[in-house]
Amino acid sequence: MTSTSDRPAKVVTSTLSKILRIAICGAILVGLGLTFRRLDMRALGQALAKSQPVPLILASVLAVTQVLFRGLVFRTLMLPVIRLPWTRALRYTVAGFATSSVAPGRAGDFLRMHLLKRDGNVPYSATAATLVVDKILDVVAMFIVVAPATWLIPSLPSWVVPSVLVVAGLAIASAILLLGLASRPRPPRWLTGFHAGVAVIRRPSLLVLSVLLGVVSWALDFLCICAVMRAVGITLPAAAAMLVLLSVNLALAVPAMPANVGTVEFSVMAVLRPLGVPAELGLAVGLVYHLIQMVPVATLALIDSRFAASGRAVEPRAE
Repeated sequence: MTSTSDRPAKVVTSTLSKILRIAICGAILVGLGLTFRRLDMRALGQALAKSQPVPLILASVLAVTQVLFRGLVFRTLMLPVIRLPWTRALRYTVAGFATSSVAPGRAGDFLRMHLLKRDGNVPYSATAATLVVDKILDVVAMFIVVAPATWLIPSLPSWVVPSVLVVAGLAIASAILLLGLASRPRPPRWLTGFHAGVAVIRRPSLLVLSVLLGVVSWALDFLCICAVMRAVGITLPAAAAMLVLLSVNLALAVPAMPANVGTVEFSVMAVLRPLGVPAELGLAVGLVYHLIQMVPVATLALIDSRFAASGRAVEPRAE
């Protein structure tokens, strides 16, 4: 039960969080409004209309496969808590990604926590802890994939190095805190569930496997961006797609807009413009990439929800 003294602090924190989100949404909307005023909408329409279908189909397949690999990462990290059938882990992940693609904040993560509690009686705190470890390892895997851009592009945009250093610093600090918690043999009772969720930190083989699977997932995302750029007629070197991947995920680190509307498009356009890509083509890449990330996974989630409703779901079994 929350104590009376904690309530004012929680109210203040919630209020500040809402103000920050509103401010970010406002900044994105203003930026998009100013950008759209300068765009040639006819050129944008032509870029979208002339998109090549084969690269778009390939990009859709890559986007779905990437989410499936994310499901394997999630299953691997959950092994110290519960042994999920891989099909069940994939279904949780697809449902979570589909929810996050249309809902604000980390709704998909909360959905996975709820499903594991409902189906496997896994404490919310244990799943939350595993998801925190997942995010840290995800950052490591992404940096492995985008690292070649630092020497393939002679003059990096000024935002790249500071952004990488800040994110890396936060990931390292979080990893140190979690490592300290995982090494405690007897945590406080109120941290028991969370402690169980970070138990994977004591399993180096699982961590390494998770990073390797994460690298494959990010490599598929990178290839998806390459395919989308090719579809709209952009022939920049592959390193440009690495910068797009980094830019989009840095922008999504603070979820603000529902379904990330505008966030993906604006970040893609902003990173491609200094590389000589017209704003209309950059926006076309952002729009197509965003749709490809959303539509196929949402379709899979809708199909799977019908299977679940018919009682065909497989129950996880505890380790």
